Amino acid sequence: MDSTTSAELYRATRERVTAAVRDLDATDLDRMVPACPEWTVHNLVSHLAGVAADFAAGNVEGAPRPPWTAVQVDARRSMPIDAILDEWAESGPALERVILDETTSNPLVCNPWVDSGTHEADLHGALGTGQRPPSELWIGTLEWLLSDPPSEGVQGSLSIVTPDGTYQLGSGDPAAEARTSSYELFRAVFGRRSDAQVRLWAWSSPEHADLWSPEIPHLQQTDVALTD
Repeated sequence: MDSTTSAELYRATRERVTAAVRDLDATDLDRMVPACPEWTVHNLVSHLAGVAADFAAGNVEGAPRPPWTAVQVDARRSMPIDAILDEWAESGPALERVILDETTSNPLVCNPWVDSGTHEADLHGALGTGQRPPSELWIGTLEWLLSDPPSEGVQGSLSIVTPDGTYQLGSGDPAAEARTSSYELFRAVFGRRSDAQVRLWAWSSPEHADLWSPEIPHLQQTDVALTD
C-alpha cells in the first residue's frame, strides 16, 4: 500500500475513534472490552495514543508485544480521556508525517491503521454500537496480512472465498476451501473469532475445518464467541 493511502486510512480511523469516545461517561470508559479482556475502553484508547507517540518517536523495540503495550496503558491510566485524545491529536499527525516521509520500512509503523482499525472494531463491540470500520480497512488488512505460510506439517492449500476476493494459504494438494464474509475473516485473523465460530464457516469438509481453522488467527484466539 502506498504511503498516502496508509496515512489517510490511519487519520480517518483516528478521527472516527476520537468521535466515538470523546463524550463517553465514566461507566462506558470503564466498560471492559471483550476482544481485549484485560482492557477497559479507557485502556484501549490509551494504547492507541501510546502507539502513535511511540511510533512517531521511533520507540519500536518490543512492539507490538504485551510488555510494550502495557507501558502505554499504565502511563495514561490516571489521565482523563480528553487529555489522552488531545495527546493523540498531536502524536497522530506526527506519525502520519513519518508514514508520508517514508523514513522507515518498519511494517508496523508504515501501516498503523491495521492495529487502530482492529481496535476500532473492538471498541464498537464493547459499546454495542453496531458500527464497523469501513470495508476498505478490512479488505486492505486482508491483502496486507494473508501472505504468511502455514505451520510446518500442514500440507496442501486453503482458499478462503469472500464476496470481495479469494485469499490463498499454503500451496498444492490437498486443496481445501472455506467461505465467509470479508469482515468475519478480518476479525478471525486477529483472533477475534473463536475456533467454534471459524468452524461455522462454509468449509469444503469437516476434515478441512479441523486442519485449517487453527491456521487462520495470527494472534491468540478468543475462547468466547464475539459479535461486533
